[in-house]
Amino acid sequence: MQQDQQKNNVIEHNEELAVIEKKVLYVRKSYKYLYDQLKIKSGYGLNRFLITGTSGIGKSCFLVYVLMQLLCEDVVVIFQPLNSQDFYCFKDQTITCGTYNDFEFLLNLTTTWYLADGITSPQLVYGTTVVSLSPNGIAKTEFQEFDKHHPIEYYMGPWTLEELLSCREHAFPLVPKEIVTNLFHKAGGVPRYVLRNVEASIKDVVGNKEETLDAEEKEKIEEKAYSRIELAISKTDNFDKIIKCFTEDEKSRVEISNRIIHRWPDVTHRNYHYKWASPYVFERIQEKLEETAWVDCLNKIRHMRSPYEASAKGFLFECYVIHLFRTGNQKFEIRKLIGEEKSQFFIHHNPEAGFVRNLSDLLKYSGENIVIVPDKQNFGAVDLFVTPNYIFQVTVSEYHPIKQVELTKVITNMPVYISDQNAKIQLYFVVPDDIYDKFKHQSYTTRDKDSNEDRPVLRMNPAIKNVEQWALKVQINLILE
Repeated sequence: MQQDQQKNNVIEHNEELAVIEKKVLYVRKSYKYLYDQLKIKSGYGLNRFLITGTSGIGKSCFLVYVLMQLLCEDVVVIFQPLNSQDFYCFKDQTITCGTYNDFEFLLNLTTTWYLADGITSPQLVYGTTVVSLSPNGIAKTEFQEFDKHHPIEYYMGPWTLEELLSCREHAFPLVPKEIVTNLFHKAGGVPRYVLRNVEASIKDVVGNKEETLDAEEKEKIEEKAYSRIELAISKTDNFDKIIKCFTEDEKSRVEISNRIIHRWPDVTHRNYHYKWASPYVFERIQEKLEETAWVDCLNKIRHMRSPYEASAKGFLFECYVIHLFRTGNQKFEIRKLIGEEKSQFFIHHNPEAGFVRNLSDLLKYSGENIVIVPDKQNFGAVDLFVTPNYIFQVTVSEYHPIKQVELTKVITNMPVYISDQNAKIQLYFVVPDDIYDKFKHQSYTTRDKDSNEDRPVLRMNPAIKNVEQWALKVQINLILE
């Protein structure tokens, strides 16, 4: 293997790298973190790992990165490519291709690393095994044999716009920045749709033409690159199909799930939560769902009991709450989380609606009673706004600590705070009725530099000194007469 040259987040090679078919590998920050975790855990004697996450986010690229790092440490690595029974052995600066039988002895040495890219039935060996596989692959029957051995699971998240633009610059220079940005806001942070499909669409539409693309060509390219997302949206017309996006049962799972709903990991990459691929996808699906579908959604939330349904409950509850706020004509019971004060919160019929992509967009909305849905990538501490001074976080959990840094950023960009830093801000926790009465005042947290875990803040930021915490009840369960 030729010497790689690494500059910041890019590894360059003289020839196209296998699997990714590029001379450049963009190295995400999460790649470095996950590789460190693999090394640490394998040092504890753990030898089976699963890297998963939304389809198309670069799990195969991560395995290539792992391969490169291991080769620098002069260990034996055996790589099994996607949809292949071939094995490639990297040993003593040489590469050998063969079958499992050819490398069975090496694979069962505890010092060997076995990297299986998208393999649903990886070999059960004593070597350290790292499998990269999408949720659709995990749901397949043949994967269950490997899963029985309880591999350590890590979840890889979708890309940020900044990551995609940086990768475009180094690995996909033909793809216009404008198209990357447009598709990111439609498809979300999945490089398969935002970069690779666009590159293929450019070649399909204009061939090897080097001139700047005109408006008509750009439109065609975007449509082609985004076509599979549009197909998924067109097939999603009821909540039965949406709920099936969360199951890991092969028969129930729908193929479209990874195109409309993404998995977002926490900072440890060991747990995840669901989000719509983008606000655009959510808007399009909301348009398709009739009012009867929302009644059906409410009924489904009431009866969610199985593990996969439980994980979907918070996601669907948030969708339902946003629907209530956007359609309006609602009256909610509220109570202050310190003290005994109780009242009601009203949303009038068909309120003015807004959308904010960045913090600076908040300045566009200075009126009153405007229901604003934020882009969740840039607003980790807010699910909804109602102008001028109401912030909402939607949760089905009794424990929902507040990230002080995130909330401070939001508040200091709100027009009401900019005009009066002593303005009262009301933070509402929107909760289902079964936890409303026992929901308590939530703590403010920050990231501990040593443990990399959240802890209560030692000093409250002045920007949140006038924040009042309230609970807002959404009636989910039937009220018995």
